[in-house]
Amino acid sequence: MYKVSYFGDGQTLEFIFVFPFFQESDIRVALNEEVLDFSQYNIKINPEFDGGSVIFAVPPIDGAKVDIFRQISLERTIDYQPTLKIDPENLNTDFNFILEAFKDFKSIDVDLAEWKNIHDNVVSSIEYTISLIEDKLSGGGVLGLYNNLLSVLASAVPNLINDYGSIAEIANNENADDYGIL
Repeated sequence: MYKVSYFGDGQTLEFIFVFPFFQESDIRVALNEEVLDFSQYNIKINPEFDGGSVIFAVPPIDGAKVDIFRQISLERTIDYQPTLKIDPENLNTDFNFILEAFKDFKSIDVDLAEWKNIHDNVVSSIEYTISLIEDKLSGGGVLGLYNNLLSVLASAVPNLINDYGSIAEIANNENADDYGIL
């Protein structure tokens, strides 16, 4: 888990953190071991999502422990559509998100019942992503493109290609100028 701790001095309003995150809501703050509501602080983030600072309206009292940590919310941020191309950048972001979530879980003690629920959600998300990828690489998108290509070739080169993509008959020599050597 990414975490940085400070002790309040009764004057400091801004506390810096330097660790990666995906969205502003991933950054959580606890004051004396009590997690604060988002309305109790503001976050100023770096443009690269690799750090920033937490700003309080009222400075934490002298000796108060301030913990700034990352807590990734396990929810889908990208919805892959069965008939659209999968963008490698989005796919990499999804896998990085899952990897970072696992890193966070590895570093903290988790109630086993809670872990089972989280595990089941992550597994179902991974299985869904895999099924979409398999669909794109097998029957769905690739087969549709293949069939479209065959229909174009069938009309461009009449009676030379059958429905299975095989050459059905030898081209006549008079067609050689139109189609090249077949």
